[in-house]
Amino acid sequence: MASSGLCEECREAFEPAQNAVERLDSGSLSIAIGLYKYEGRVAQAVQRLKYERVTSLADPLANLIEIGFREYGGDSWDMIAPVPIHWRRLCWRGFNQAELLARNLPHMIQGKGLLRIRATRPQVRLSPEERRTNLLGAFRSDASVRGKAVLLVDDVLTSGSTARACADALVAAGASRVGILALARGFDLNVD
Repeated sequence: MASSGLCEECREAFEPAQNAVERLDSGSLSIAIGLYKYEGRVAQAVQRLKYERVTSLADPLANLIEIGFREYGGDSWDMIAPVPIHWRRLCWRGFNQAELLARNLPHMIQGKGLLRIRATRPQVRLSPEERRTNLLGAFRSDASVRGKAVLLVDDVLTSGSTARACADALVAAGASRVGILALARGFDLNVD
C-alpha cells in the first residue's frame, strides 16, 4: 500500500465479507452491513488511516462505502450518521475516520443529531461484555432524528457494541429504525 492512497493490487486483496448483511430481530439496531472481512489488506488500510493518519486512504475507502451504500439499499435511509468520536480523541487524531468514510453519502446528519458525550477506553482490546459496559451513556441524540430511518457508518464492526450504543441513543430520541454500514466486519460479530 502506497502512502498516496490505495493501489489496485491492495484493493483487489480486499476479501468481501460472507453474509455481508445481517437482519436483526431484537434491540434498537435493525440491520448490520459489513462489506469486507477485517483482515489482511483491509485491516492494514483501516489501521493506517486511523492510527497512522494516512488520510490519503480516505477517498478510496469512502468510494467503497458509497458502492456498498448503493448496493445495499442506501435510498431506504433518511439520515446518515457517522459514528462520532469524543472531542478529545478528535483533537488528538485530527479527524473522525467514520466521517471521512461517509463523506460521499447523502443526508448527512447535522448538528447534535448524534454526539459522543463521554470519553471511553478504546474498544479494540476489550471483551464483548467490557465493550458493552464501556459505552453505557457514551452517546446522545436529539429530536432531529424523530421518525427518521438512520444509517450509522463506521470503519469496523466487530462485537456491535458501539453500533448498539449509538442505536439506543437514536431510538431513545425517536428514530424509527437504525442500521449500520461498516467498511469491514470482524469475526466476533455479536449484534443479537
